[in-house]
Amino acid sequence: MEHKLGFIGFGGMAEHHYRMGKREDIAMEPVAVFDIRAERRERAEELGMKAYDNVADFLADKRFDVVVVATPNQFHCLYTCKALEAGYNVICEKPAAMNTAEVEKMIATAERVGKIFTIHQNRRFDEDFRVAKKVYEAGYLGKPYMLESRIESPDGNGCMYNWRGMLDHGGGMFPDWGVHMLDQLLWLIGTPVRSVYAKISTIHSEEVDDYSKLLLTFDDGLTAQVEVATFGPVARPRFNFYGTQGAAVLEEMDWPVMKVRRVSASEYEPNECPAYLENEVTTRHQRIHKVKRFEEFYETSNDTEHGWHHYYEHFKNTLDGKEELLVKPEQVLQCMRVIDAAFESARENKVVYLG
Repeated sequence: MEHKLGFIGFGGMAEHHYRMGKREDIAMEPVAVFDIRAERRERAEELGMKAYDNVADFLADKRFDVVVVATPNQFHCLYTCKALEAGYNVICEKPAAMNTAEVEKMIATAERVGKIFTIHQNRRFDEDFRVAKKVYEAGYLGKPYMLESRIESPDGNGCMYNWRGMLDHGGGMFPDWGVHMLDQLLWLIGTPVRSVYAKISTIHSEEVDDYSKLLLTFDDGLTAQVEVATFGPVARPRFNFYGTQGAAVLEEMDWPVMKVRRVSASEYEPNECPAYLENEVTTRHQRIHKVKRFEEFYETSNDTEHGWHHYYEHFKNTLDGKEELLVKPEQVLQCMRVIDAAFESARENKVVYLG
């Protein structure tokens, strides 16, 4: 089935969506743009699309069936709901909106009009994450108990800029990058978040956050740490995973190799040791390791699903009824609830419990 794209907002990310649509293996033709900036309308026309300066005229076009919302964050809810109500399926850029209430409104609108609503969580297809996902799901580490995910800018040039440096536009490093890291972990782990404790700071930026550290606990007892910073001159691993039988590390973003070190054999022996009561010494039996041997290996990506174009492959298959939606509204809502909880935790310096 043929599908075509229209864009609300045609900045840098929208041009990425344009290129995805033009790929031969995607073939979702971009045909129209609404943008309030004359220079971006001119750019759209250079690329062969019809450009509109009025959203009502754009939504009346009807040559396309999918709208990509790629505006600053504070307009995501407004334009997503307008596009849904006009009869279009919607891909909205991340983060989904400014808060949980807005995401709930977007989901309710999509359900009411019977259209597809999803968020562009394209970094589910990053090669570093796909390798980490492979290691996690292979069971190499036994029962995982701590996962660490970290993004830093080693050259210190990651400060938020343009509208991403404006608080009222929904700017900040955590909404911009943290949302990807949360989406990856929530999708990977697959159980609800029980509690959030966060430190969110403004260090180098003028008004938005540029350093965040979160500690998440999940319903199954797993703990995850998320750290995102614009300034990290000493490189630290992108992922660290710890389990009852081993650990794994992936050193760099976009690096397709994860080092695994796990127990290959172990033996135990009994041990008697003194234990102390109030008025006497007694004996307690313990079990201690006699021998613990490790094996070490490197897991690489042979996953054919790394690459952002796969996001569009899945979305197109959803439109054609061939598979379920990959980035589901309920996943988007859970992620936004964690984001809201993190800001509440940082603001009030407390653990925030969910559900």
